[in-house]
Amino acid sequence: MPKMASKDEKMVRVAELGILLEYWNRLLNVAFLQLLRIQSADGTKRLEVSDSLTVDGLLGLIGESFDLTAASSWRLFKDRQKTLQIFSQPASIKSLGLKHGDLLYLDMSSGQRMDVDPDKAPLQMARRRGDSSFSSSVSLSALQRDGGRDRDETSNNNSITPRMSESVPNGDVVEDEVDQALWKQDGSVQRPKDERLCKHGSTGKCIYCIPIEPFDEEYLQSRSPPIKHMSFHAYLRKLTSGANKGKFAALSEVSCRIKSGCTSHLPWPEGICTKCQPSAVTLNRQRYRHIDNIMFENADLIERFLDHYRRTGLQRIGFLYGRYEQHKDVPLGIRTVVAAIYEPPQADTENGIELREDPHSEVVDCVASKMGLKRVGWIFTDLVAEDDRVGTVKYLRHKDTYFLTAEECITAAFFQSQHPNPCKLSSPSGQFGSKFVSVIVTGDQSSQIHFEGYQVSNQCMSLVRDNCLVPTYDAPELAYVKTSTSQQYVPDVFYKEKDKYGNEVTSIARPLPVEYLIVDVPAAMPKEPRYTFKPPGKGKQLFPVENRLDQIQDIGALLHYTSQFPRTHFLDAISDFHVLIFMASLETVTLNDDDLDILVAAVMSGDADIAETWAASSQFWTALNNVGANQDSSMPSTSGANSSTRQVNGASGSARAPQNAGEWTCTHCTFVNSGPVDACEMCGLPH
Repeated sequence: MPKMASKDEKMVRVAELGILLEYWNRLLNVAFLQLLRIQSADGTKRLEVSDSLTVDGLLGLIGESFDLTAASSWRLFKDRQKTLQIFSQPASIKSLGLKHGDLLYLDMSSGQRMDVDPDKAPLQMARRRGDSSFSSSVSLSALQRDGGRDRDETSNNNSITPRMSESVPNGDVVEDEVDQALWKQDGSVQRPKDERLCKHGSTGKCIYCIPIEPFDEEYLQSRSPPIKHMSFHAYLRKLTSGANKGKFAALSEVSCRIKSGCTSHLPWPEGICTKCQPSAVTLNRQRYRHIDNIMFENADLIERFLDHYRRTGLQRIGFLYGRYEQHKDVPLGIRTVVAAIYEPPQADTENGIELREDPHSEVVDCVASKMGLKRVGWIFTDLVAEDDRVGTVKYLRHKDTYFLTAEECITAAFFQSQHPNPCKLSSPSGQFGSKFVSVIVTGDQSSQIHFEGYQVSNQCMSLVRDNCLVPTYDAPELAYVKTSTSQQYVPDVFYKEKDKYGNEVTSIARPLPVEYLIVDVPAAMPKEPRYTFKPPGKGKQLFPVENRLDQIQDIGALLHYTSQFPRTHFLDAISDFHVLIFMASLETVTLNDDDLDILVAAVMSGDADIAETWAASSQFWTALNNVGANQDSSMPSTSGANSSTRQVNGASGSARAPQNAGEWTCTHCTFVNSGPVDACEMCGLPH
């Protein structure tokens, strides 16, 4: 008879069998992996992917391999002629017909985003991109008032990933509408005839009345107040003036990276030569600015944004959405008009703010674009209460301290790099600088709240983009240029200053005063307010703002907010940027592009009939009311005169418990009134 295996022998055999199965699984996984080659201007890279990988996952891997951001303009193609573009989709890469060893082509030129399919609904694409693992949101480190952390740690958190773009023919660059309009203008400053000095007729011209060029320094300084920086288009006219009419004029971005493709030596740090070594950078104060004025449409925008600080004492960040228009007070100037403020997810404290990943960033941009708006800047508070009784704040930012901290400059450069300015004179990328602005809410000399607008220079954008600039640990007004390491070569950066004898000397930027990096931009509000989004009216509650801990956006809050308006005034209820964003980003009930287009058309045209008809016939709005009714019916309720009300977003909700006949609860202060009165007996606000 065969000998029976012992218990120990059985355990050994089971272990051996497990090892064989694991080895076999690994062989199967290797067998199903396929190699894809990705060719770009930075070289060719190889990726090992499985057949089950989705197209979204493939795009994410490519973005990580080439250090790209989803917000940058890059596209992936199957052919060398770049006619078969690969769009973002949840399907597997099998659907694309990719085989082992296939070569894909990465285009990092300016233009259409890689994940935007013009044949599909924009809102659905934006919502799915936000839900997928390949997201365009950005997580930034905290903005600390007193300088931040260790330089190496800050550098890792704030490293800028957008690459230099590929060469783009000038004819393919699509500039903003305001830029196209300014190119068509003459730009000369017309002067009237001087009756004392001009001796010619009404049709003649002389040196006293001849038109002045828009970049004339004497004219800019003679204005009241003086214009410190010429406009960007005036600077372009200066470049393109003269006998050759700018035939050889070209704008180029500063590069602090080693040029790739040098074959005469080993890669850095083993070797470097004059062909691939980046040139030293000498910082100069920028003489022009891309934006000449920032205008908030009305005071309600700012008051709603500041409401969070006034109630909690915490700092706050928001993104500005608006449009660009011509600024008549500056020759060939451009003005940023802010129509709405969106507050992304963030962790706010009394001394700092940390931005967090935003899954709805794409949806917000989609809603804004349908209304003719775009993300034009960011705003943050730096407020410290001085006297709570009178509402004054401390005067923190002035010439003896700082206007912008180094960390704020780096963050501003990060955002500006994400929103480049298309320019047909820029070679080779078709992009130069940025129109993205930074607005600070802080205290002035009279301890009152006021606004200061800034941009950082193009040189600062290049230093931050190439990960060369970091903040200092204990001096917020000083930045620091990193030294070269075995992982990264950093060129020398210099700036010029005057010594104690008045001589101009060149100093290395370790450390670097940030005033060499910033350009101030006036920020104000118009005398006559504008309203892209109409306020709800006096006595009505505002819809809760997104991502605030003390306010919650849900379907109940939306229905309670809209219940303040009769059906004929439904347009007033939806004329709110926060309402449209909430409806577009809902996952319980999905708003499609057709419904959003109707709502946008109603808000933009001010047609109340369109909004009323939509509310009466929309399946989305009907489903939303049904969901809200089911939520209300599932909540426990008590009866009696002192019945409780559900608290929604810091205000009384719409799900009320049964009350005695003739009693009603004030929606403003929750006081239970008795009798048919038109106003609350406690707060006096209307029923």
